[in-house]
Amino acid sequence: MSENIKLNNIENTRNLIIEIKNGNSLDCQIKKVNSGKAHNTLDYISFAKIISAYGVIILHTNPFWNDNYKNVKKWIFANFIEQVFFFSVPFFVLCIGATLLDFNEKYSLKIYYKRRFTKVVVPLVGWNIFSYYYRIYFVKNLKKKKFDIIYLLNLFFQNKLYGLFYSFHIFIVTYMIIPILAYVEKPKKIYIYFYGFFTLLITQILIPYLLSIFNINITWPYRIDVGYIIYIFSGYIIQNYKFSKANKIIIYILGLFFFLVQFISTQYYTYKNQKIYLLHTGFLKFPTIIYCNSLFLFIKEYSDVLFKVLNKNFINKLGSLTIGPFFLHWPVIDFFQKYPKLIFNMNLFSFIGGSFICIICFLITFILKQIPIIKYLVP
Repeated sequence: MSENIKLNNIENTRNLIIEIKNGNSLDCQIKKVNSGKAHNTLDYISFAKIISAYGVIILHTNPFWNDNYKNVKKWIFANFIEQVFFFSVPFFVLCIGATLLDFNEKYSLKIYYKRRFTKVVVPLVGWNIFSYYYRIYFVKNLKKKKFDIIYLLNLFFQNKLYGLFYSFHIFIVTYMIIPILAYVEKPKKIYIYFYGFFTLLITQILIPYLLSIFNINITWPYRIDVGYIIYIFSGYIIQNYKFSKANKIIIYILGLFFFLVQFISTQYYTYKNQKIYLLHTGFLKFPTIIYCNSLFLFIKEYSDVLFKVLNKNFINKLGSLTIGPFFLHWPVIDFFQKYPKLIFNMNLFSFIGGSFICIICFLITFILKQIPIIKYLVP
């Protein structure tokens, strides 16, 4: 039997050599590899996660919400930073859509929920407990009360410890919905997601947006709380759909246009009314959705150019640390405000302070990952 296997292997090798000489098999294999690389590469996801984590920290050290808008020259920089990095939270959801809607092709539903529990639920609970005692005993900006389960649950559910934790409640619900979407039949999946994306974009985002812009006093009755599902659809579409060159140019132009709409309108009307104006800016506002998706597509399409400058292995390793800075940066910010008593202002913290805090958070995350049990807080 072993001799027959050897003879078959020799015969197959001989046939393969003949085909390679004729150029047939080799061409076929190269085309297969190239098409697979262009379609399935996910290296850009790591970069998207890194700049998302960085952007979240920059937004929270940027004095956009201060009363600096009373001085238009000083506030213009804070407004620009706010609008540029507004993609931060949506990018995390786009990454979920790009990577998880085909999870059923790789592992079971049981493994899916186990991974989501360890990667999201455990860190969320753990960091809430840590934040509670950290704020009471270390930075001392929260008063300890007699044990009251309702009080503690409200701190947890209403995000009264650190406001950004609300994003993880959204992520948990999103993760629960994903299996419903993932088990759509593969050939129909991309078309159904396109339908879902445009249906939500038009009925839940665009029409209410136009009514508010033109101040039309009509109550739109077809509103549902879509949360971030629209980004789940578009994340998958961007990852799997091959846009034509003309389509991509149009999307990039629209993204730039709506970024300028966000920036210019916020700047002008905030200064004019002496009150922060956010009609065009918000995670579920039409301009923001177009801007975030176009930027995500741009990063995906030009990831090859990006990785000629950046080391791919380093980016992938750094990308695996992004959950830590998401939870860590507010306690770190609290620390620097309490002890060195650093004051947040445009010059110090928009980039220099925010970047410094980002580096610290990544370093702490790397250290925590080396510690047994504690490493589950930064999966």
